[in-house]
Parts: sequence; structure tokens; C-alpha cells
Amino acid sequence: MLAALLPLVGMLPTFTLSGVIGSADGPLHIMRIHAMTLMLQSGELWPRWVPYFHLGYGYPIFNFYPPGVFYLGGLLGLLGISAQTAFTVVAALAWSTGSVGMYVLARRFIPGRAALLAAMLWAYAPSRLYEVWDQGSLPQMLAAAAVPWLFYGITRAAFQPSRRAALIVALPLAAIILTHQPITFITALFAAPLALILPLWASCQDRTYITQRFAAVFGGLALGVGLATIFLLPLFTELQYVQAAAGTDDNVAYLLSNYLQPQEIFAQPQAMDLSDMRYELPTTFGLIGGLLTVPGAITLFRRRQYGLLLLLLLALAVTLFMLVEQSLPVWLTIPLFRQLRFSERFLRVGVVFLSLLGGASILLLPRRVQLAGLLAALALVLVAALPMAYPSQRTLDWGALTAVDEIEFELDRHIWGTTSYNEFNPLWGETTSLDRPRGYRDYAEQPLHIKVESDDLPTDVQIERLDDAAIRISTPNEQTLSFRQYYFPGWTATLDGQPADIYPEAHLGLITLDVPPGEHTIALDYTGTTAQHIGAAITAASLIIALALFATGRSSQTISSPKCELLDGRAFVFVSGGIIAFALVNLFVFTPMLFFRITSPPDSPAYMQTRLDTTFGNEFTLLGYTLNQDSVNPGGLLNVTLYWRVQHDLEAEYRPIVQLANLSITESWAVRQPFFPGSGQTTGWLTDQFMSDVHEMRVIDTAPPYVGRIMVQMVEAQSGEPLHLPDGSDRLLLEPLIRVNGTGEPARQVLNNDLGGVVQLWCASVTTQDDQYMIDLYWHVTQTPNADLVTLVHGLDVAGELVEQGDGPPLAGNYPTSLWLPGQTLHDVYTLPQNPNIASIAIGLYAPSRNNERLAVTQDSQPVPDNIIRLSLIEAQCSA
Repeated sequence: MLAALLPLVGMLPTFTLSGVIGSADGPLHIMRIHAMTLMLQSGELWPRWVPYFHLGYGYPIFNFYPPGVFYLGGLLGLLGISAQTAFTVVAALAWSTGSVGMYVLARRFIPGRAALLAAMLWAYAPSRLYEVWDQGSLPQMLAAAAVPWLFYGITRAAFQPSRRAALIVALPLAAIILTHQPITFITALFAAPLALILPLWASCQDRTYITQRFAAVFGGLALGVGLATIFLLPLFTELQYVQAAAGTDDNVAYLLSNYLQPQEIFAQPQAMDLSDMRYELPTTFGLIGGLLTVPGAITLFRRRQYGLLLLLLLALAVTLFMLVEQSLPVWLTIPLFRQLRFSERFLRVGVVFLSLLGGASILLLPRRVQLAGLLAALALVLVAALPMAYPSQRTLDWGALTAVDEIEFELDRHIWGTTSYNEFNPLWGETTSLDRPRGYRDYAEQPLHIKVESDDLPTDVQIERLDDAAIRISTPNEQTLSFRQYYFPGWTATLDGQPADIYPEAHLGLITLDVPPGEHTIALDYTGTTAQHIGAAITAASLIIALALFATGRSSQTISSPKCELLDGRAFVFVSGGIIAFALVNLFVFTPMLFFRITSPPDSPAYMQTRLDTTFGNEFTLLGYTLNQDSVNPGGLLNVTLYWRVQHDLEAEYRPIVQLANLSITESWAVRQPFFPGSGQTTGWLTDQFMSDVHEMRVIDTAPPYVGRIMVQMVEAQSGEPLHLPDGSDRLLLEPLIRVNGTGEPARQVLNNDLGGVVQLWCASVTTQDDQYMIDLYWHVTQTPNADLVTLVHGLDVAGELVEQGDGPPLAGNYPTSLWLPGQTLHDVYTLPQNPNIASIAIGLYAPSRNNERLAVTQDSQPVPDNIIRLSLIEAQCSA
């Protein structure tokens, strides 16, 4: 009961909103719940195709996206509950169900009080709050809630095999498969080895019933797959008919851009700034959860639960590895894993292992103070979570939601068919139309009606609508008739009650049939495919098996759990009363009084480190920036946060271009240009708030070990024209120098010249190209020079007289010598005209700040005349 009650503090504010939070995915899931409700109301028992999705062209959304959570929401819709309310109810149900599941799983291995702390860590994990207030992925919430139940079911079936134990495996597995594909893949990565290990582990303790243990575990897994076959079989057999079959080209780039940095994995979320229009919660395990795993691991070791400790540490290690960039080869090797796109999804499963370890931490305390330790730990976890536990975005309220709202939502957000990439668009047709349906407001009253494409029909063709998918047509001549509905396997048509052949027309792939002269009745119906019917039959059979297992199976004896006093009656009342009281205080005091949040002045963001106040074209003011690094590795990430404020309401869209450029602004080593700052439309920016604009730039692998500066532009989105600064320039260079780490290009040490005890010339090569001498020098730094030096480059004749001169700063001024680091080998290039009088080339270094004094040159530790190195006009092999 307490485990179910734990999420109340975070859950209660979701029920008091006027609408739902404007999260990234929440609105599209509400649209799907509403569509599912309409399809169920129309008599469809298992809807797959929504006729009004994709601007009225129809979309097989529930054939390829797991429909389980929407089915649950649709059932609530049949009871008269709005899609918005159903979204909130299902989210709350997932929250409490997962909390109880985490408690039940933990209770198998650790005492009740420790298991309660494990449930608290799961319920208030930052990834859970991220789902509620930021991402809003309802399917991911419900699937993540089923994960601890699946692990518990496998444990139960392995240690106490029975028919009902197999059912405990099957039901959460089916729930995961039917709600969210990424969580299915990630969970399988852990569940598959667990299903092999636990029966063997249990048999080590009791060598009897090993066959029954494996039968219960794998029988349950097979039954779970069978229950989900109504979705799985059409998914695998019909995926070839939609764009998702081809995959996307940006998977690797997307993965690279979304890996967590090591310092982010256990970061403590900071308080939300309500003046910031950009709302993005961190993806992290959280500081408290990370800290509690250490004493938890020590506890399990002291309790001699070595097997459990090893499994948890291995699982957590795999999770941590898959969160960071070093795991990219694994992501690309495991089939279909690259399609998951976001490594942070592993947090949803990994938090189960972290919570088990963290929950065990209070067992380090003496038993007499464990209750007090539990209360303190519960409070600590809650307080750490509160900065993420409040709505900070605007709410969305459609009132009486209709199909028209969904069509307008697609047009406004460019989310065709409620998908991010239009990945389920059927492949028939040469192009995809994104036009607004003619008379689209008719969908408000008739959401499932299918329009006829009548623009090209002769005027003597008469069409009368009979119902949503049936028409009466009168035509004097044979006529080709197309409906505003994509062709897809499963669609059938009748002509005057008789089956009629349909086919996709060439341009858009619409359902088309040939109509003979005369008056006819045409009816369309989505009757499904063979794979869909077989899948439904297998699921129906699996349901019968599940009911039989429940009816005929006997409950196994109570699982042996660690003994420890549970909460007595007074303690239960105290803890539960405390949770309810705090939830109410949080709702009526902390929430309206903006506790655990900050409100910065709109021109002075609290988290901004450096102020600029630079205007861009009288449209934007760049208030300043936050930069927490002064160096970056080639191939590494450079992060900078810019803080923008609009000077007035904007009529055009703009986007920033942020680059890491060399000092001469002739080369860029990293570029980041999101379509809009903060991933939002600039036309909606408010003048009394600011926008934090995070840029994560990946430096190219070939970036030289120089220093550069961050360059910022703001351009008009359509034309690409940059806005100008007050000085007339079109870009701003941030002051800090950013060092690109590295030792430089490997070179052979052919020469043995030392210049001033700070630099050695290891190799030099002279070649000709386009009537010029190309002079390649390889400097090796032994000590950082205390001044900025200039390279002496003189072309000398046979008498040693100056013929040509090409002095200049090393590396074209892009890396001043006062910044050189010991151990670097730097490839420098100069040119001289190919004067026939040049017999040799003199090289040296001098300091303009010291009256052009040359650095002393030695060769083999012996002084060299005039402090110059004479090079012959020959090519040398310098590369190592």
C-alpha cells in the first residue's frame, strides 16, 4: 500500500492542471488515445488503421506502433473519460504500478523497509520525472512500469515454478511488447540472460525441479510473446510496406548527439528557472541514487548475497556503458538497436538495478534505527527530486477534442500521422501530399468518413455519400475513381455488393478502382490481412491458455524473503499520513509559491556565467553565455549555452549558427545549427522571458591541436541572411580561447636543431609547386615560449645574400607560440617565390616584442652562426 502511495507527491499536481503539460510527446499520444476511442466506438475490436490521420489520407499507426497504452486509454474513453484525462489517469496508473512492482521485486531479496526505499528510488528517479514533465511518452512510462514486474516474474518462476508463476512472466512481457518497442529491446538485453541464469542459480540451492524451473520461465516468456502476437506478426510481415523498412540515414549521427557525458549520469538536477522559455529536464540517474548504491553494495556483500550483488553490478555496468559514446560499436552491432536513437532510454531499465542496490543501503544501519533511517532516506530522495517535480511548461487544453484538432496539430507541428519521421507512410505512390483536406472541418462530426478525390472527375459524374466509407455514384462512362485514403494491404471494396478490385494510383498511392457506366454503390472496408488474422488467432489462443493457467494452477508456496520487521500499524499510519500530508502541502503551498524553482530577471539569467548584451539586428539580444570547458579533444564535444532575448514580437523565424573556428576565421572545426534556437519557433518567443540555447558541438577528428574561438551568428531561417551587430559585422566571437587537445602530427627527427631551448626543428622539406617553394617545417616544443614568435624565412643566394623573404607567424597566426605546449609536434608551412637565384633557405625564430631578437640556434649542442638554420632545396620524408 505504501509503495502504491509513494508517487502521490509527484502525481497529484498532474490532476490539477487545466489540460495536460505541453511535453514533447504528450500531445500526440493524446491524439492517439482519442483516435483509439473513436475506432472502438465504431465497432473495431483491435484497430490498426485511422482514416483521418495523415491529413485524412489514413495511417496504419496501430499496426506498427504498439497500441497497448492507447487501447487502455480508449477503454477509458468508452466510459466517457476525455483523452486528456485518460492520459493523466494512465500515467498515474503506470507510476503506482511500477512503484509496487519495484517493491515486490526488491522484497524478494531484501527486507521490507529496504524494499520500500527501493520503490521510492524508482518512483522519484529523474528519468521518471523526465517522462512526466518533459518527454511525456506515455507508452514508455507504462512499459518501464512493467519492467520490475517482468524481472520479478522470472525470479518467481525460477525459484518457485508453477503455472501461475509462468503467468507472472507472461503478463508483464506482453505489456512491455504491446506498449513500447525500445523498452522491449532494452529489457530483452537483460531479461534473456536472466532467464538462463536464475533457473540454474535456483537449482544450485535445490537440485530438484530444474526442468520445471526452465519450463516455467521460458513457457512464461513464450506465452507473453503469444499474447502480443496480434501486434508482432503483422509488424514483422508488413513492415516492408512502409517507409520505416528503409531505415533512416541519420541514426549514427543521432546516437552520437544523444549520448550522455560521464558527468551527467549521476548529476543532481538544478532548480528550474521559470523565466527560461526552454524547458528541458536532465537525463540522469540522479546524485542520491548514485550515492546510495555504494552502501547498498557493501550491505549485500556483508550479507553474503554475492550472486545478487554480482548480477546487479554487471547489469548496472552494462547500463552505464550503453549510455556513453564508447558503446557505439555495440549499438551498431546488435540488430535494430540503432533504431532506438536515444541512449538515455537505458535509464528506464537501469534504474531497477540502481534502486535495488540503493534500497539495501539502510541495512548498514543498526536494526533499532533502521526505521528512522528509512524515513530520512525517503525524505532525502523526495527533496532531491523536487526540482523536477513541477510543471514549468504551458498546458494544452483542447476542450472537446475532435479529429479536426488532430489535423491542425499535424499541420502546425509537422508531425504527420502523429509520428516524428512519417515512418509508417505506405510506400505506394511517387510522392507524399501534405495538403489540407478540402472541407476538413467535416471531420469534427464525421471523423471516420473517407472523402472521394473528385477534382478530376467529369461534371456529369454524380456522387452521393451513404455513410463514412460508402458512396453512390452515377456515371455515363467508365470511370477511374480514387479515394482520399492510402492504399494498404487489408483494404477491400465492394461494387454493388460484389468484391471489386482496388489498386494504388501512381502519384499518391491512393485507393483506386475502375467503375463501369451506370449507377453503383461502392463501399470500402478495412478487413485486415492474413497475418493480422493469424496474429489475432494466436493471441486469442494465448488468452485461453493464460486463463487456464490461472484457473488450474495453484499458488506456489510463499517465496522465502529476508526476514525483517515490517512497519507496524502506528508506523504505517505515520508514514502514509506523512506522504499524504506532504503531497497536499506540496500541491497547495509549494507549487503556487514556486518553491524549489527560481525566477530570474528576464535580462539576467541565474545560470548565465558571462554577460554580453550584444544586439543582433535589433531583433535579438545575446544576453551572455555559459561555458564550462576551455579545451576539447578531436572528435569530442564542446558545450556552450547561449542566452537570447527578443526585443519585440518577431514576424520571421531565425536560427543560430554556432561554430568553433580558428583564430583567423578561415576554418571551422565544429558547427551546430539547430533549426530553431531551443528547438522552438522564434515567432512564439516572449519579450518578458529569455531562451537558453544549448549547443553541443562535435569537433572534427582532424582538428589540429591549436586554439580557437566560438563564433555566433543569427540568420533568417528562410533566406539564410545573417543579422548584423552594431559594429556592422555579422558574427560575434566569444572571448575565451578553446584549446583543441593533442600532440600534433607525428614526424621523424631528421635534424637536431634547437632554438632558444624552447623549440626544436625536427624535420624540414622544400618542394616546388606553382612557381613557388613550399617549405614544410616540423616544430617540436620542449618548453612553452614566453613570447609570441615570428618565423624567419629567407631565400639566400650562393653568397648568403637575401633574395626573397617570407617571414610570418608560425601556423599562419592560428596558434601563437606563447600557447604552445611541451611535447607537441606542429606542422608549419611557408612559401617563397621560386626565384632561380635562391640557393638555400634560412629558417629562424625571433621575438618582435624584444626588438626582433632571434632565438639562439644550436646544432648538436653547438652554436650556429647568425642563429639561422640553412636548408638545402631538397625534399625530405618527414612524416613518421
